[in-house]
Amino acid sequence: MSNNLNKKLSIPNKYLILIAGIVWIFAGLMVIKIGFPYFVIKGQFTFKILLAASVFLVFYVSIFSRLVDKHTNRINSDSRTRMFFLEFFDKKSYLIMLIMILGGITIRKLSLLPGYFIGFFYVGIGLALFSCGVKFVYNFMTLPI
Repeated sequence: MSNNLNKKLSIPNKYLILIAGIVWIFAGLMVIKIGFPYFVIKGQFTFKILLAASVFLVFYVSIFSRLVDKHTNRINSDSRTRMFFLEFFDKKSYLIMLIMILGGITIRKLSLLPGYFIGFFYVGIGLALFSCGVKFVYNFMTLPI
């Protein structure tokens, strides 16, 4: 990418955290939207809610919340005052995101897992993504201007 275009598409660092929050909230809603139809079929809601809550806790506490902290700290500690608008993630995180998206599509298209599993798993992961998006937005709002 040309240096001039990179400069034109650069924004104050603080706003990368807001962009990350918006992206994560959107991703969470999309994952919930995919999993919810599987979640509501065939009853057993109490058990499915417990399973989704377990998935949420594992992904929120062990993985996604740590990534929010990692990227918030990385952006805040960068010496540049403006960064390219896609730098809210690092290359490794973009690769992980791509693998997760392609893996999810593959699992659903090839019916590798039963619908009930997709239901509670996607709802749990979607809620974790959404919650971490909210955490990014909160981090953005608490930063000095």
